Amino acid sequence: MSKKPTSLLRGYGLILTASLFYGTYGIWSRYMGDSFGPFYQAWVRSLIIIVLMLPLLFATKAFRKIERQDWPHVGIFILFCVFTQVPLYYAFNHAPIGTVQLIFYAVFVIASYVVGRVYLGERITRVKLIAMALAFVGLAFVFGVSIIGAAPLALGLAAFNGVASGGEGASSKRVSDKYAPGLIIFWGWVFTFLTHLPLSLLVGEHQVMPALTPAWGYLLAYSVVNATAFWLGVEGYRHVDASIGSLIGLTEVVFAVVFSALLFHESITWSLIIGGAVIITAAVLPDLLNLVRHKHTREPVEPVHEL
Repeated sequence: MSKKPTSLLRGYGLILTASLFYGTYGIWSRYMGDSFGPFYQAWVRSLIIIVLMLPLLFATKAFRKIERQDWPHVGIFILFCVFTQVPLYYAFNHAPIGTVQLIFYAVFVIASYVVGRVYLGERITRVKLIAMALAFVGLAFVFGVSIIGAAPLALGLAAFNGVASGGEGASSKRVSDKYAPGLIIFWGWVFTFLTHLPLSLLVGEHQVMPALTPAWGYLLAYSVVNATAFWLGVEGYRHVDASIGSLIGLTEVVFAVVFSALLFHESITWSLIIGGAVIITAAVLPDLLNLVRHKHTREPVEPVHEL
């Protein structure tokens, strides 16, 4: 049965809004700047998101016990999760936001397919090989021209985050058919909190007391946006074909580049535009092929950005 136009429009709108929120991650990170230590902001943000998500999980009856035999698979997902927060926060604060976003997404595409092949046994088709090759080409354009003007460490961490996020998205498939996505993500945030709080104390970061300051406002906004973007995306994918949803979701990259130019006056060079276009092409290729073949899918070929 085909979905009603109003349901489709609702789905498209929700995914587009989620992408808009995802595209603001660099803004909140840059506004917070050095007001908080990287591990400190991660554990505080994790705690806020846990508090926001828990009542929603109970209200939607999504909260349930993870069965013992599933914990190893959930543990792999969590292992990737705990490496997704600090690297990207550092990268956004030490390199151009648009460049960071594009490097992150290119590596995200590559890592998603590699982890899917190694961990899930998924077949890397010809179109996926082409997509990975395009991602490497786009990465060469973006990374090659930006390495001189931006910190190598920041761009390297953006790539590292792409590996962690790609692994996170791909590994979640092992348990996503048995548990609600929100529940899996919830445990990801729980373990991010449990690991980053002691690390923050261990490295001697200043534990900033909550206060009515702009920095704390940005931290709270970032946390709310984190949680809201995820729920909007999950709800949106319930109403649309996943391949179309995945294409709409890629506007996250466009939003991030535009925001960086408007708010922080970061230049958009031709090499950045070309590299970005190649990376976006790489990400949309498998799902676009599904649409051309009129093949409807329940989930996108490219894993959805989850955190």
